[in-house]
Amino acid sequence: MASIPVSQPGVRDPQWTVRGLLAAHKVLALAVTAICALLVAMFLIAALNPKAGAVTDATTCTQWGSSNQSRQTTYARRYIQEHGPQAGARESPASVIAAINNGCMQAFGEDVADITTVAQAISGNF
Repeated sequence: MASIPVSQPGVRDPQWTVRGLLAAHKVLALAVTAICALLVAMFLIAALNPKAGAVTDATTCTQWGSSNQSRQTTYARRYIQEHGPQAGARESPASVIAAINNGCMQAFGEDVADITTVAQAISGNF
């Protein structure tokens, strides 16, 4: 019996190219391209999203959690000036911040932190 050669001499295997792979697998290439575009878009939205601004009565609990301590203290002082101290609480920014944090934790637990404002969190009406 004669043996059959695995490859014929002088014939080279075809070279793989990106263009050839994309042409052979168009649907997969489109899906990978769409996923890459989505990931880049998500990264850009997160990177270019406006940073937390001044805290107001309309600031949501989600935004409150992203604001720094200085902005939280500034808002607490302004809240005391405009609304007076909390019922049964000392007139200190720390007590206002604690009331907001407690109300926002409850709002997070009830999955309404994106629509609950800090003013609602202080009063517990959300």
